[in-house]
Amino acid sequence: MSTSTTAKLNVREYYVNRYKETKPAEQEWNAGTAMPELINFVIDGRIPYGANVLDIGCGVGTEAVFLATRGFNVSAIDISATAIEKTRQLAEFYGVALDAQVSDVLDLPMENAGVDLVTDRGCFHCIRADERAIFAAEIARVLKPGGLYVLRCFSSQKPGVPKPTNENDFVIKTFGVSSQEIWDTFSRDFICEKLELVASFPALDRPDPYGWFCLWHKA
Repeated sequence: MSTSTTAKLNVREYYVNRYKETKPAEQEWNAGTAMPELINFVIDGRIPYGANVLDIGCGVGTEAVFLATRGFNVSAIDISATAIEKTRQLAEFYGVALDAQVSDVLDLPMENAGVDLVTDRGCFHCIRADERAIFAAEIARVLKPGGLYVLRCFSSQKPGVPKPTNENDFVIKTFGVSSQEIWDTFSRDFICEKLELVASFPALDRPDPYGWFCLWHKA
């Protein structure tokens, strides 16, 4: 088995195992609520009421359920069956309907051009470099012309460090990405409205990291 293949399996197995073996509060990526950028995005009316929204890497469903409570038609996917089960339980608790499925972001179970908005909190930065073109192509495929991709991910820029670090070894070091990596991945099929470096919520082993808040329109 090649090193690249092993890395891909490790990323997927890591999340599948973490969801099985830990509670949501123990998962370093789980903030327990929708992130401020998405909440403000909805409050500002940037998403038309009733729009078709796809939440990729939805985790336990906090953002998917938030969007469903605001009147959007929500689909949610995650590679973890445990995470999807919790997403469905959370939706049932809130009394909202959404479509939650176990699926891989490199092969989205969606028709072409059927989604108004794809939201991604912490999925892209887990995608290996040789998978990014496939990832971007799948996002572009399911979005309607002019549809919006809302990306929030960790940055490879660390507080107190003048330049981005070139560490891409999942879990052991960091899984942040640089602005150049983001641009190279999405600029072919998307038009950039915003690519902003922001403070992100602390991870257990990485206090006060930087993150990216990006808005990309399908060209």
